[in-house]
Amino acid sequence: MGNKNYRHELEFLLIKEFVPSGYQITQKVTLDPTSESAKYEGLNFHLNGRSIVYRKGKVTSDRPGAFLAVWQRHSEDLNNNKPIPLTSDDLDYLFIQVESHSNISEGLEHSTKYGMFIFPVSLLVEKGILASVKSKGKTGFRVFPPWSEDRGGVGTKLFSESGKKTQRWQIPFFVDIDENGLINPCELKKLLQI
Repeated sequence: MGNKNYRHELEFLLIKEFVPSGYQITQKVTLDPTSESAKYEGLNFHLNGRSIVYRKGKVTSDRPGAFLAVWQRHSEDLNNNKPIPLTSDDLDYLFIQVESHSNISEGLEHSTKYGMFIFPVSLLVEKGILASVKSKGKTGFRVFPPWSEDRGGVGTKLFSESGKKTQRWQIPFFVDIDENGLINPCELKKLLQI
């Protein structure tokens, strides 16, 4: 989903993989109203009446995993209105599409891997990502797909113990998207219980 047609690409994935698994698109896919969310291909939609926030994780060359921003503004006045974390009232699920880091520049060519994290709102509250009475929430965080690894030998290029701990709670909420764009429907139904 790395081009300007990311809304259409997500719609295609939903129609191809989610609808045959019994899910209905009950509110069309729209661009996230926060203009800065376009950097993460921010989209919103509903499946079976449940509110879904979608982001694409950005791979950074100096750190394992992928980063994404999840926040809102109460107005579009960029000077007076700082970003605030989402709350449990803003969504039911957070979908994060990821792809593997390309090592071609390092001379280690490999095929790109794709997947998606499907986090329920209860987990996002528990982990302090959404604002709640227990946490101020986060405006961005990092996800670590199964293929996350060190990106060198020094500094932030290392896959830290903290990152590996985060990966352990995230992996149960991850589904592979194979080279044909297919998702295992049984895995999807385990994660998306609506």
